[in-house]
Amino acid sequence: MSDRLPARIRAWYTERARFLGPGLILAMSSAGWVGILVFLSIGANMGYALLWAIAGVLLYKYMFTTGIARYTVSQGENIYAGLQRVPGLRNWEVLFIGAVYVVEIVYHAGGALVAANLLAGLVPIRLPVQYVVIAIFVLITLILFRNSYPLFKRIMVGAGFVIIAGMCVNFLSLYLSPGEMAAGLFFPAFGNEDHLYYAGVIMCSLGTGLSLLCSSMWLSKQIGDNHGETFFKDHMKSVYFDLRLGFVILAVLSVFYLTIGFVVLNEHGLPAFEQDLMVQVIGHTMDVVPFGMTIFVAISFLTLFVYLIGATDGRARAVAWIIRQTVPTRVSEDWLYRCVVVLFSLIFIGFAYFGTKYTIKDVLTVSVFMFGLVGFMLVWLDRRLPAYARGSRLWYGIMLIGSTLFPVGAVFYAMM
Repeated sequence: MSDRLPARIRAWYTERARFLGPGLILAMSSAGWVGILVFLSIGANMGYALLWAIAGVLLYKYMFTTGIARYTVSQGENIYAGLQRVPGLRNWEVLFIGAVYVVEIVYHAGGALVAANLLAGLVPIRLPVQYVVIAIFVLITLILFRNSYPLFKRIMVGAGFVIIAGMCVNFLSLYLSPGEMAAGLFFPAFGNEDHLYYAGVIMCSLGTGLSLLCSSMWLSKQIGDNHGETFFKDHMKSVYFDLRLGFVILAVLSVFYLTIGFVVLNEHGLPAFEQDLMVQVIGHTMDVVPFGMTIFVAISFLTLFVYLIGATDGRARAVAWIIRQTVPTRVSEDWLYRCVVVLFSLIFIGFAYFGTKYTIKDVLTVSVFMFGLVGFMLVWLDRRLPAYARGSRLWYGIMLIGSTLFPVGAVFYAMM
């Protein structure tokens, strides 16, 4: 019996690790600058009062992603190919999503500025922020230009473990309040417009939105040409394990930054203020633990860096595939991907010099509204899957409720 247990553990790990990657990449790609600043601000202004909204948004987006995974593993094609089959104008769904991806670069570029400020604070010499942005995207372009999914996966997963380790160290300097957390989770607060506004912000920022579709591209790389009923039944548990692990990490990161905002700012009567100064104040508080400030700034930078590289890779793969499928061209998808990576990097760098923050809210509103509509499309596609690959009644219920609430939430968010 004692000999069988290690063998069973190895077999379990081998099977689970086989598809480890897309879920973790999704988590790292979703914990971006909007998320960090949103949860620091919510923690400072609201404490744990909106934990219920965080839990609800994570639940819906997890269900959304499992639907994408079921489609990809059972059909052996990415979700964008499925969206082309939704009734309506030919290819309009994927073309519109591709356009949104390009426009979304505007607010992802804001993350590059925050990351550049953090990195500039870590190095001993003073560097202009624009030069740091250029350096970041030169590095990202060099990494992605190889179009090597295994290299990209190793970077994202490795960075994820470093971030988790640093986060655990920083947690030692924080006081957790289980009572406040339980109240925020189980007793929803709808007290005023601020609660509704921040709930809308959480819908816009947590786990992003249409970016979740990119997980299908990474999963397609992971499974190769394998698909069908036998493969689905043998390996879908491993795919679910990866997605659950990714969303657990995303939830912990969200609570981590929410707790920092609550403990460092809210409990001292301080509201959220200018982002760079807020990070510095929080960093000094973290020095209760040796090197606490350096660790906090470093993992915040690393979180933003992997978010940027993940956002660039996922969108570039999707846009390259969409162009290849909808526009007559002899250019290979591989070179289209490289061209889009370079284009995105140039947009990021251009935003550092000429960009403005005022268009970000409009872009988020359109993205979230479209995300809800895609949720209904995903339900339509799921109903047409073979019986073994369809979602449960619970999945359909959550998807229909969430897909209705997200467009409504986008409208209220835009009006406030």
